[in-house]
Amino acid sequence: MGSRKLKLGDIVFCQRSNFFFGDVYQHYGVYAGYHKIIHYIKGDSPLDGRIAETSIEKFCDGDTLYIAEDDSLLSIFQDADLASTFYGPRKTVQRARSMIGKGDYNLFGHNCEHFAIWCKTDQLESTQLSIEGMLARFLRPSRGPLKWLANEIWRVEAEY
Repeated sequence: MGSRKLKLGDIVFCQRSNFFFGDVYQHYGVYAGYHKIIHYIKGDSPLDGRIAETSIEKFCDGDTLYIAEDDSLLSIFQDADLASTFYGPRKTVQRARSMIGKGDYNLFGHNCEHFAIWCKTDQLESTQLSIEGMLARFLRPSRGPLKWLANEIWRVEAEY
């Protein structure tokens, strides 16, 4: 598995899992510098949330922090020429900060992945909710040596 130092404006995520179901979902946010991440935090119910800036430790909650590299983000938008429209690091963080305190969480239309990708690209997209994303999650090994191999190939661990 590759690794690199976090940079301002990086889209980051942690793999959330449990004993019974293995990998359940990925929690996304935007690295804002100074060991802070802007992301959705839980509200009063599991389907409620608001955007806040927290420490990396609070964001990770014991899980490993990964970086969604630009080439991975580009694979989401195969039909669009978005590489030239990715916002730079400062603008990505500025967009994320402009949403702090907002509570428009919606699992299907505005979740943490939608938010993070919007900050970088102005597109509301979630790979986890697409047909391809669900199929990949179903086919991807969630335990054992094949999970390790998949992580080695596709994930970039964040150094901070």
